[in-house]
Amino acid sequence: MRKKHIYIDLDDVVSKTTDTYPRIVEQEFGKQVGFEQIVTFDLRASFGLTENEFHYFFDLIHQPDFLLGFEPVEGSVEALKEWAGEGHCIEIVTGRPTSALEVSLEWMEKHKVPFDSFTMVDKYNRPGNDPGLAISKEALSQRTYDLAVEDSREMALFLANTMGVTVALYDRPWNARPITHEKVVRCASWQNIGQQMPGIGKAREPASAVRVSSS
Repeated sequence: MRKKHIYIDLDDVVSKTTDTYPRIVEQEFGKQVGFEQIVTFDLRASFGLTENEFHYFFDLIHQPDFLLGFEPVEGSVEALKEWAGEGHCIEIVTGRPTSALEVSLEWMEKHKVPFDSFTMVDKYNRPGNDPGLAISKEALSQRTYDLAVEDSREMALFLANTMGVTVALYDRPWNARPITHEKVVRCASWQNIGQQMPGIGKAREPASAVRVSSS
């Protein structure tokens, strides 16, 4: 089996992130929004937050204690361990703010997520990122991947159109709008990803060397 370089998004692909947001929004702002109602990646719009409320919310959900409390997505760690065991290169690529670098690495160590590289990318043009830690999408486009797993519709199309990468789009309410692209395959679970993606092991439901890369 040929070694593959596999791009893996972190939030809502490996880490159960957005599942925690409705509770926080209700607790902080008294707004009740169910997970299935989060139909846009724009969280300000999904939760009906004002500009000030959103900035407070964004800062809150990126606090280290909050990030460390996330659980892994069902089947994710098992699948990545299987792929790593087959000799594939696991490359974590996240759009988290650069302030979350250390806690993100700590979370992956805590949950024994295997990976060969960790890259922060300014996927969404967010202010405040350290350019010494996060690369641009243009720099990302110079890389080569055999497969990607993403939950962002925008990033899935970028990877498929700009980079020619086959993408497993992890099914989420915010990416439910249909995509007709031969390189984007919608997958309902990690087991489903293993079944639909060629050349990698079949994931079962429910530590390698670390290189933090910025180039």
